[in-house]
Amino acid sequence: MRGCQGSSRVELSTSRTRRSTLGSDDMVIEVTRSTGRRRPLLALRRRASEALAAGPAILSSPFVSAKLLPLQHRGRDPVLMRPIPSPLDDGLPIPPKELWERWGHSAEQYLETGRTDVGIMLGLLEEAGAATDEFQRVLDFGCAEGRMLRFFPQGRESELWGVDISAERISWAQRHLPDPFRFAVVTTAPHLPFEDNRFDLVYCLSVFTHISDLADAWFLEVLRILRPGGFVYLTIHDEHTVDLLLGRYGDRKKHPYMVDLLRKFEAETGTLSQEWVYFTILADPAAQVFYRADYLVEKWSKLADWLATKPETADYQTALVFRKRL
Repeated sequence: MRGCQGSSRVELSTSRTRRSTLGSDDMVIEVTRSTGRRRPLLALRRRASEALAAGPAILSSPFVSAKLLPLQHRGRDPVLMRPIPSPLDDGLPIPPKELWERWGHSAEQYLETGRTDVGIMLGLLEEAGAATDEFQRVLDFGCAEGRMLRFFPQGRESELWGVDISAERISWAQRHLPDPFRFAVVTTAPHLPFEDNRFDLVYCLSVFTHISDLADAWFLEVLRILRPGGFVYLTIHDEHTVDLLLGRYGDRKKHPYMVDLLRKFEAETGTLSQEWVYFTILADPAAQVFYRADYLVEKWSKLADWLATKPETADYQTALVFRKRL
């Protein structure tokens, strides 16, 4: 405390101690039930270091919500610099390799995945009855650095938003992708920073594949910000995904991580040989979540109109399309 900087923290050597902790810039005072000698304890700096070191444990805990990947999550203090000229694609900067390499072996392959995924999504939405050329306010929920959003068709009134839990990826997009693109960091807690009935379309590619216990709350939050009649496009892992990973991709030449994860899960639990409707491996945001597609459709059809299901729209993931009721 600023008024007690000459004091240390107070702690009595007794088994019956009630702590009242008061924070300051560099020191903490602990008060115990009875009077006793004062001795210095940890400075806040050390506590902060310990908290940062616990970051990976926090991310892997299933008991913690509101997680995000902060700018300093790699042990660096957060610093943002003015953007420097970078290679362009259709007039838009291309992200650095550390941001695109998980999507392909080259920047060209990375860009092609975004272009392809947008094309597949718009095609399925049109098959489901959406007039995609009328979409003006669009949200890419789980946008990363804008891999798909950069290819979404634009009009004069377009407002194209992206949100993600990765502050690093969002900060790149904010500094490099101009209007009509807009971006914000969110957490794994089911809240989106928008008013009710705002968007014509919310799409979530490979997002609900990583949301376990709070998936229903997140779906309701997405519906909240959609206008009546607005569309939701999302992808999931389902029984067809399991068949693909343990069948066609079972040689591990493609998606070895997912193949090994499923094999280990089955060896330990025997779940896949039973009548499962849902299971999850690991904790959000690294969770890998699986549903029987008909189970999820039946559940969420109570909340919105289900329009379409299509397997293998995003590699081994299955797409679902819903519409907010009028």
